[in-house]
Amino acid sequence: MNDQTAMNRRSPAAGYSVGPWEPDGTATLEAWGDNARTAFEAGLGALLQLVPEPPIEVDPAHAAPIRGEGSELGTLFADLVEDLLEQAGFFGEGVRDVGIDGVLRRDGGGFVAWGYATGTLGSGGAVDMPRLENITAKVDDSGGVTLRATLRRP
Repeated sequence: MNDQTAMNRRSPAAGYSVGPWEPDGTATLEAWGDNARTAFEAGLGALLQLVPEPPIEVDPAHAAPIRGEGSELGTLFADLVEDLLEQAGFFGEGVRDVGIDGVLRRDGGGFVAWGYATGTLGSGGAVDMPRLENITAKVDDSGGVTLRATLRRP
């Protein structure tokens, strides 16, 4: 796969890039946004773009919930990815888009986020989606968030 860079259609200040695949089956994913919500949408959307298109037309009218928790933004993103993978494992290639409705800081520390995966949500088969490793999140002075992770081919 060639380098991929895309902007998040919901926020012009969000996007992602996927570096070239290395011989060891890894690539680098970087996703950014003007806040955690838009960075998470960009990163999760990048993962969905790495899954082959389904042979059927996707109906975006169907949605399945996703949710995540984490002590910091990187672990929160990892939990959202795991929930998205569970939905993709259940619904198959029909999961084609993701939206994050909210990200909140908990009073006792940590974060929680929730949203939805959309597409043709009939019963599906296994989806070969790359796994994420070494996830980090950086917040800049303006509140912008950059996520960085290693993708590993299944």
